[in-house]
Amino acid sequence: MTQTTTYSIKATNIHRYFGEGALRVHVLKGIDVSVRTGEFIAIMGKSGAGKSTLLYQLSALDTPSEGSISIDGKDILALSEKARTAFRLHTLGYVFQDYALVPDLSARENVMMPLLMKKMSWAQAQKTADEALDRVQLSGKYYNLPAMLSGGEQQRVAVARAIAGKPKILFADEPTANLDSVSGGQIIDLLRELHKKGQTIVMVTHEDEYAQHCNRIITIEDGRVVAQ
Repeated sequence: MTQTTTYSIKATNIHRYFGEGALRVHVLKGIDVSVRTGEFIAIMGKSGAGKSTLLYQLSALDTPSEGSISIDGKDILALSEKARTAFRLHTLGYVFQDYALVPDLSARENVMMPLLMKKMSWAQAQKTADEALDRVQLSGKYYNLPAMLSGGEQQRVAVARAIAGKPKILFADEPTANLDSVSGGQIIDLLRELHKKGQTIVMVTHEDEYAQHCNRIITIEDGRVVAQ
């Protein structure tokens, strides 16, 4: 009996240009990438190779100049901007290297924000946010503003915000870049635990040590995949 492979992402012949005319830069040059459901993928390469640009295409945060992308069975490029925004909110989770927390909101409120955008009740959003913060070992920091947290703690709030809505795919763009080795290791351990429980994760990293924990490493060089 043949086992059917389920793909969370299928990207074909992805090109991305920036600028116009003589200033046009060809950043991604015909990339094909498939991510199986339940995989933990690392995207690696030198600075300027196109890692983050590729992640933005795969995560529906940007639109490729050419090519096709299917995420969770949906043709992303066929969706309207409004439909794509709703798809991101309900299906995908994001962790960025600069944390992207709202400085005037507490840890709890930062995690609650996308839940409330999904029309979850205030009480349920608060309960869900607290549970997510507990999962990332921040149970005593519900009321702390980002400025009252260390870099590692801020990134854990960002992870809690990303996972609170139970996304089908979690994207992480250099999640350890601004952290010391101890805090960075804690974030990777947290992602590994999520993966063990079935979370599909696509992560950009420049750290070989962290990439070794992934199922597969996709190496980008000058806008092309040179190894998988």
